[in-house]
Amino acid sequence: MALTDAVTIKTLLGISDTSLDTVLAVLIPQADSIIKGYLQREIEQATYTEYYSGSGNQVIVLNQTPVQSITSVNEDSDGYFGDGTDAFPATSLLFEGTDYVLRKDDATATEVSKSGILYRIGKAWPRPSSRLRGQLSSAPGLGLGNLKVVYVAGWATVPADIQFAANKLVTSMLESIDAGGRLESESIEDYSYTLSGAEAAGKFLDSIKGSLSRYKRVVI
Repeated sequence: MALTDAVTIKTLLGISDTSLDTVLAVLIPQADSIIKGYLQREIEQATYTEYYSGSGNQVIVLNQTPVQSITSVNEDSDGYFGDGTDAFPATSLLFEGTDYVLRKDDATATEVSKSGILYRIGKAWPRPSSRLRGQLSSAPGLGLGNLKVVYVAGWATVPADIQFAANKLVTSMLESIDAGGRLESESIEDYSYTLSGAEAAGKFLDSIKGSLSRYKRVVI
């Protein structure tokens, strides 16, 4: 699912024929990529399987938000990002409400957790200790992918202001082409092209940042 589609763009431009279909098939994915790159996140709802390393505290922050639900959480000191022998067996499964809980800061029908914070109940997400040769005592080690989280995140319906930004970006790209905007590359056999350089992409992005700013992922 894209942030916008050809039907929407053609409706906005008052176009009913197929004259722009080939161009839009190129520009819409480019607009998606520009917007998601700026936001540093995915938008459409999807299921994610991710590995985390226990930090020795009660909190991990999931990569994608808003989180709609947690499918499963496994904890295995020998998991190694899924590459360990018999990684994350059934016995490593944790239970929601007993072993962990998702922070529900916006428990509506469409957004359950904007923060994506997952708490370990009653203890910390494990960070194993290690003792190197010559050391008299153990020191904190690395979790090395000892947590596996499967969860659903993103929006089932793309928010209206993100749709607006995508529509504006695509129409601006079309206007640039109509005005004789220079192409950086072009392939005739499998028709595709990109607009000229990062300067053009930056110019288009500046025009929609106001609509996108509240969705930009903050990386701590």
